[in-house]
Amino acid sequence: MRRVVIGDLRKPDETPGSPAGEPAASLETGPETPPAAPPEAPRDHGAAEPHPGASGALGGPALWIGTAGGLGYAPIAPGTFGSAGAVAFFLVFPWLGLSLPSRVGLLLAVIALVTVLGSWAAGRCEEAWGRKDDGRIVIDEVAGQLITLIPVLGLAASGVPDPLAAGSRFWWLLVVTAFVVFRGLDIWKPGPVGWAERSFEGGLGVMADDLVAGVIGGLLMTLPCYALLIASLSGALVP
Repeated sequence: MRRVVIGDLRKPDETPGSPAGEPAASLETGPETPPAAPPEAPRDHGAAEPHPGASGALGGPALWIGTAGGLGYAPIAPGTFGSAGAVAFFLVFPWLGLSLPSRVGLLLAVIALVTVLGSWAAGRCEEAWGRKDDGRIVIDEVAGQLITLIPVLGLAASGVPDPLAAGSRFWWLLVVTAFVVFRGLDIWKPGPVGWAERSFEGGLGVMADDLVAGVIGGLLMTLPCYALLIASLSGALVP
């Protein structure tokens, strides 16, 4: 006998297990939705940003000036290295064959130049590194330290005492004292120094607090320099 196979008599829109006349759930889906992209990680505004001129340790005049010839790249206490560099540069002045007014005038001109170029360079460095008053910017310490040393230069340029003659140990002590005084003011930032830091923006803001600290330091250094001058003139200093 020949077997007859009876086909599925369900309607095309019915599926097994569904009540008669109830359409089956459609298995068709729309276009596949791509997975959502992961949220962008927040930018670290404290990290140094690349700059076209920032390749290498001293990339470009702005970075070279801002870091005071690379002193700002010191691994620890870059501000102290900047001040020490200013002291090393200052030690050239007492031995210049110039009169007292000429030596002091030359130092003032150097300070003015450092301030103008430093303000420009500090602003460029802030833009390049994306950080306000980045620690690698130490040209401000150079300017402030030189200001604090002005009274010491006036004493040395007067020839009393000669830094290489009897009593020179007192003069060198004043140089070290000026270094310590400025570093203390720059780190502590009392009254006017802190105000200057908060009141200005950009490159001038980087320079302002150190310039004020330098002026205060110079005023503080006037008293011991004057006392040493009087002691030298009176013959109180001995080898």
